[in-house]
Amino acid sequence: MSNGTSSSGSASSWEEEIRAREEEARAAFLKADLKALDEMWTDGFVVNSPLETVTTKQQVLEALRAGRIRHSASEIEIEHMSRQGDIVIVMGRDTVVDPPDGLTSHRRYTDIWRLEGGKWMVIARHATVVSRQS
Repeated sequence: MSNGTSSSGSASSWEEEIRAREEEARAAFLKADLKALDEMWTDGFVVNSPLETVTTKQQVLEALRAGRIRHSASEIEIEHMSRQGDIVIVMGRDTVVDPPDGLTSHRRYTDIWRLEGGKWMVIARHATVVSRQS
């Protein structure tokens, strides 16, 4: 994970915490750690997916459980973070490798985090494929 650039200059505690949570989310998705993802995503979590569908938390968890979506490698680069009250918007690029053919997708993404009960939770994600290579 790259440190990227924040909109406020020096890193603050919320920025460091969000960077850590972004890495936790990346690692949990890569391992298909359903428990960790379930605890990290709000019940109302939605994704505007690179598969060109809007999916709910339960749909994403089920697709991971069934092996319909899976990455064998994943890297993220945060390019922008901004906070508005209890909401943080993270924007950047990621690269994922999908089995079984090793197709590499380069994507743009946005994650939206909300502070709930002292814990940062993902409420929404958008990812769009900008290029693919085998």
